[in-house]
Amino acid sequence: MIGYLKPDLDELKVKELRLYNSYYCGICTSISKRYGPFSRLLLSYDAVFFSILSDVVKKEKIEFGSSRCPLPPFQKKKIVKSEGVSFGTEISKFFSELKVEDFKRDSRGIKHFLSFFILDLKSNIFKDIANSYIKELYFYELTREPDPEKMAEIFGNFSRALSGSIESLKSASTMIYLIGKWIYLADALDDLEKDFKDGNYNPFLEKYGDLFEIKEFFDRIKEKERASLVFLVSRIQEEYLSLKLENFAGKSLIENVIFYGLPKVNKKIMEKKDEKFERSI
Repeated sequence: MIGYLKPDLDELKVKELRLYNSYYCGICTSISKRYGPFSRLLLSYDAVFFSILSDVVKKEKIEFGSSRCPLPPFQKKKIVKSEGVSFGTEISKFFSELKVEDFKRDSRGIKHFLSFFILDLKSNIFKDIANSYIKELYFYELTREPDPEKMAEIFGNFSRALSGSIESLKSASTMIYLIGKWIYLADALDDLEKDFKDGNYNPFLEKYGDLFEIKEFFDRIKEKERASLVFLVSRIQEEYLSLKLENFAGKSLIENVIFYGLPKVNKKIMEKKDEKFERSI
């Protein structure tokens, strides 16, 4: 459930792309220093989005530095140094740990065995906040809950609770709750074919089990649920506008994700056939 809060690169100005990359490289550098070089693999679009959002809402003054990139051609990269980057570092690690746990439950055989050696970095920062929500989600997965809205509601409340631990994001808690709901539903629809093939839990497969024998089964499900995703994106956009944020470095990047990136992800999920949909940088 990570990697959906991505910008629409076609709509970014050059200076905006440079700032976005500086946030990305800033989190990459930060997570490497805190948790080791292999932890760079944990970075996602979502961490960058929440880093920028935290700084924009708080009107945090950002500083710039430089760091040498470990990837060829090993050049020095401009990086952002801010409280938002620190928050993004922890969010990136935390959600990646959840992804590994999800992989452990869904994988079998050698993949399941190897998953216990993947980036075993237990985070304590969000553990107390997340524990009850994670247990609730796992319980309903085990009992094959057929209501996607119920699952999305739990994940939305989970997202809001995590953001509530950061003072600067409390004013945006309703928007983050809606983003959490959208991410859960978008991810479930995106993984329909894979979950069906692998026998994994997916609330939409449980909900529409009576359509299994119908031709173009997955397309039918997506068409029935299209309105839900579109409505959630429109609500996210409304909540963002209600924040009435001042012009600040990074504001245009948040708007790009919300007004261009999210609708583009919706479109790709709905039009997706069998091709792989990339979700990480």
